[in-house]
Amino acid sequence: MPSKKHLIWFGLCFAWLLALLSPSLVYAANPMVVDSYDGALTQNEINSFKAYMQTVEPVVWPNTGSMQGEYAQGASGENIKAMGLMYEMTGDTQILDRMIYFCDVLLSQRNDILAAPYGQRTVWTNTIAPVWPGNNTGTASADSANGDPVGHLAYCAKLILQHPALGSTVVPGGDSYGHGATYAQRAATFVTEADYVVNQFILPKLLNLSNGNKYYFSTQSPYMSGGIMPWNQQMMISYGLQNLAAAHAILGDNPTRVAQYDGIVQTNLNWFFNDNTAKQTYTNSAGKTTYNWGYNPTLLGGEDSNHASLDVAGFYRAYLSGRYGITTAMMMPFANMYADVMMRGPNDFAGRVDGTDGTGHGAPTTYARSGNLFLAALRPDMYYALANADLPNLTSTSMATYSRFMYVKNQRNLGSDTQAPTAPTNLTAAAVSGSQINLSWTAATDNVGVASYAIYRGGTLVGTSATTSYSDMGLTASTTYSYTVKAKDAAANVSAASNTATATTTTSTTSGNLVIGKTYNASTTWNTTYAADKAFDQNTATRWSAANGSLTNQWISVDFGASTAFDQVNLKEISFQRVTSYKLQSSSDGTTFTDIAGTAGTTIGANKTITFGSVNARYLRLYVSAASAVPTIDEMEVYSNAGAADTTAPTTPTGLAASAVSSSQINLSWTASTDNVAVTGYDVYRGAAWVGSTAATSYSDTGLTASTAYSYTVKAKDAAANVSGASSAASATTLGLGNLALGKTYNASTTWSATYPASKAFDVDDVSRWSASSGSVSNQWLSVDFGAATTFNQVVVKEITFQRVTGYKLQSSTDGVTYTDISGTSGTALGASKTINFSPITARYVRLYMTSASAVPTINEVEVYNQ
Repeated sequence: MPSKKHLIWFGLCFAWLLALLSPSLVYAANPMVVDSYDGALTQNEINSFKAYMQTVEPVVWPNTGSMQGEYAQGASGENIKAMGLMYEMTGDTQILDRMIYFCDVLLSQRNDILAAPYGQRTVWTNTIAPVWPGNNTGTASADSANGDPVGHLAYCAKLILQHPALGSTVVPGGDSYGHGATYAQRAATFVTEADYVVNQFILPKLLNLSNGNKYYFSTQSPYMSGGIMPWNQQMMISYGLQNLAAAHAILGDNPTRVAQYDGIVQTNLNWFFNDNTAKQTYTNSAGKTTYNWGYNPTLLGGEDSNHASLDVAGFYRAYLSGRYGITTAMMMPFANMYADVMMRGPNDFAGRVDGTDGTGHGAPTTYARSGNLFLAALRPDMYYALANADLPNLTSTSMATYSRFMYVKNQRNLGSDTQAPTAPTNLTAAAVSGSQINLSWTAATDNVGVASYAIYRGGTLVGTSATTSYSDMGLTASTTYSYTVKAKDAAANVSAASNTATATTTTSTTSGNLVIGKTYNASTTWNTTYAADKAFDQNTATRWSAANGSLTNQWISVDFGASTAFDQVNLKEISFQRVTSYKLQSSSDGTTFTDIAGTAGTTIGANKTITFGSVNARYLRLYVSAASAVPTIDEMEVYSNAGAADTTAPTTPTGLAASAVSSSQINLSWTASTDNVAVTGYDVYRGAAWVGSTAATSYSDTGLTASTAYSYTVKAKDAAANVSGASSAASATTLGLGNLALGKTYNASTTWSATYPASKAFDVDDVSRWSASSGSVSNQWLSVDFGAATTFNQVVVKEITFQRVTGYKLQSSTDGVTYTDISGTSGTALGASKTINFSPITARYVRLYMTSASAVPTINEVEVYNQ
């Protein structure tokens, strides 16, 4: 429609303007900073990432020669992945908002959307295909690199959908491209458009899946025509499909498509992990199981370091998704390859995965390519070497490098959690129609926290849920299905399966829909193709649309012919998600309508189920108060569940616990409430103020003030808007800021020379160090004077250069003269990094006392925290 074209044109002009300005902005940007290689992510680190990302703009034509390359392995694409990873770690919506902006611009650059001359170009398919071209003039080239833009859109949508509380919130910054005002609308657009590329270009044109779903290029493709797809390009396609599968699984709107996408990804992952003709598995010189592989499945060794980094990042993404059965043991040979074969010494990395060197992409490097940083989470012994190689000054100007390093740092801070959650219990299955079975279960528990649940139909993973319920849709009528559920924590530990629950779908998928064969009406219609009856014909490919220019006070209605009882309406706004305000109304005469309590809302989306107390009326209508463009409804279904209105509130949440994890974040967890129907979510209150909602039994409150006490309560709610009483209050105090030893006064028992003074052990530089004087191997110490009494409970000691200490303890003092041993802090070896935790101590001085050493002791860093 003209209004949407104007929006797109405005957005493109805005993006082009920013692109023209961006070089100077990037040049002026301060690098992202790392406060420490160890400990939790700090607010300062997060803020430095946020500040840097605001200076970087997504690339638009004509500022690149290859749009697909820019958004695949180029800066714009890697920056989107980096923002997604940082958002997953922090939950900071400002990062998500910037990612959404990048995806808005990305979508605007698609060939079939963008205006000529850079858009509307004929592709080798002889159509104006929905692709991001690999060239800027003439017939548009397009290949497997288009998988990454699909993946970006789907990844962003998935992150939005994983946080349903965001759904009806308007995305800050407006909707310049007409992709939807709210987060839910934006996610729906991204999913729809990503699906469109997959089903119009990637599957039917680019790929040949006739070899058991393995990735081959079609003979029509001018690029590698009919050939086997290289591993790094397989990662591009799988990145798109696995994120689309995850997004659809959350939406629950298309189980068939989820199974299709997951099946393709699974086949090609199995090609690597399960087929020894596609790679080599051997024992390296360190005695560790190791992979050696080539550019594609026909080449069994010597993959160059550039493509290998992309391969590793892709496999690691699939591993983290938890969808494809990839275990830590299956990933470890990648880590062993890098740690034992490619890493030959400080800042010396081989050019190929077999430890040899070549030229070009196979040349040796002095840094670790960023995809390999993930592997330090599996092999912690290479963490500091990679950190020093890629962030030698505790700074970075690569968002990909920074985000992946922060991921590993965060994983290390979470600790070596190897304890799996308990198995979910009391799994029940209830058929609600001929195509849907609803599941619910009692929450699992975990030593840290349950992150999600995986739902299996038979032995097949069909979806995931952050709550203790799931709806399995798209089933066959009169068919029995069996289910189990497993719990998963943030460290990817997976529980045993729950009990098995079975249910049989009802005999018909349509007999319960009360609108079938009735009389329909509408306020206005676009034309006869989009008449009111199209919203009631059980066909989501057709739809009702209001008349041109009719954006407010539009409606569609059904006349049942007689007074009818109903308590549920399903709305499907699939084609264009534009409604911004709606309600349901009933009438006995078709003239005077009354609002149905509890049915008003702001967004509908691809599939909205509205339940309410049973109503008896002859007429029912959906009243659209406002829309961002002409409203259009694909389907409206009406049901009676033959039950009384739900007026029972959920039970009060119990066991609320609050734990400060940083100077700006407190994590909450509680025991799930129960309800006569189902708990749909929880509202979290800080003091008396509502701060957020979640469907899970945990919540992270961020953006807090350091060293400040906060009190919380939680209330449960159900679909009928019944709200429980408040839980018991839980309180926590945020941690103090950063390394307490910075900028203080330091002293030592002895020093080797002026090059190795005490201050070198407190300068946040792992390369410099303090060293005791020649011959001084016992009763040596390092101390810090905070200047005033200070509370602390953690000391990190790094003995990187020479590991010589054989006996040590921590001591505190109020006057710097008389020191007292800190209980539980003595030991025999420090090593490259030793974190010593103890009960909080308040003192002006703390010192590391080394009772003995095998040679003159030398300490690279001492850090002090109040965690």
